[in-house]
Amino acid sequence: MQYARQLIEAIGLQGQRLQMINVSSAMAGQFAFAAAEITAEVSRLGPTPLRENGSGTAAVPNEGESHSEDDANIG
Repeated sequence: MQYARQLIEAIGLQGQRLQMINVSSAMAGQFAFAAAEITAEVSRLGPTPLRENGSGTAAVPNEGESHSEDDANIG
């Protein structure tokens, strides 16, 4: 988990967005409580910083991709 959190933080997300719980199928109440806590934590963190204006478009261009209008008009 710690390594995965470090990877997530390296791409610009908060490590708290990754959580893991271990409950058996007989622990429905504990699962519901943990899911509510995780949901509240992610809501508190707000929208992902990897999206522009919540539009669903990645803020970081893929390799070789440009988001500049000037670059798009070259050639």
